[in-house]
Amino acid sequence: MCIRDSDKTAVIGFPVDHSLSPIIHNHWIKELALDIKPYEKLNVDPNMFEEQMNNLKAEGFGGINVTVPLKELAFNISDETSNVSKKLRSANTLTLSSDKINADNTDAVGFINSLDKKTIEENITNKKTLVLGAGGSARSVVHALNELGSQVRLFNRTPKKAAILLNDLSINSSPVSTEELDDYANSSSFIVNTTSLGQKEGEHNNILSFENIGMETFIYDLIYNPKRSSFLEQAEAKGLKVQNGLRMLIEQAACSFQIWHEIKVGVSGELMSLLESV
Repeated sequence: MCIRDSDKTAVIGFPVDHSLSPIIHNHWIKELALDIKPYEKLNVDPNMFEEQMNNLKAEGFGGINVTVPLKELAFNISDETSNVSKKLRSANTLTLSSDKINADNTDAVGFINSLDKKTIEENITNKKTLVLGAGGSARSVVHALNELGSQVRLFNRTPKKAAILLNDLSINSSPVSTEELDDYANSSSFIVNTTSLGQKEGEHNNILSFENIGMETFIYDLIYNPKRSSFLEQAEAKGLKVQNGLRMLIEQAACSFQIWHEIKVGVSGELMSLLESV
């Protein structure tokens, strides 16, 4: 649903200071010489979410990206929801008008678009894949991997949470237990960390032992700051192929940008360099 050129856009979260979304969207606005207002970032208190959303509408905001911990709240207050946001029961892209809020979720397609064709063919489709974590990001990744035809399984330290996620997404799979984790990881072609472990300085992600991971296994971490998490450092030390979450961040933003402005944008080397220098 396209917004008007006079509408303002922003990312909301709590906190949101760390967000790179303004750099991404404002890069495209400048690159395309669009006569629209700069993209902003705003802290929105979850306890005052509906009230603050009404304030944003009154202030002329037409496009809102949503980050943690507000994605479920955003879905719940929306009047119209896309099929994928219904499936994931969360929204990261809102289009606001005077009488309604439209919700979409571009996280899953952003994840898919962040992968090259070779990786999808050789490591995902009809292959065993493993997702670590069972939060909102895991929900999007599990859905995406299932859409790509992989045999996806999920590990979480709380198995019940993993089982609920798989059931919600109608995926005929059981959570991986702690006892079978290393064996399943060793036979997987693609492993994704969706937990926040390794995001804080000095924090180590030791969920997996990389000792017997196959050399053809692709290791993906949604964390993009730091650029190389402890999870990816362990994989790189073994000589495995790795990828962080920066490309996914850009790709999901590109989908939001297209929804609002009906303009398809890409991931340029200039934008990647700009983000990596932050």
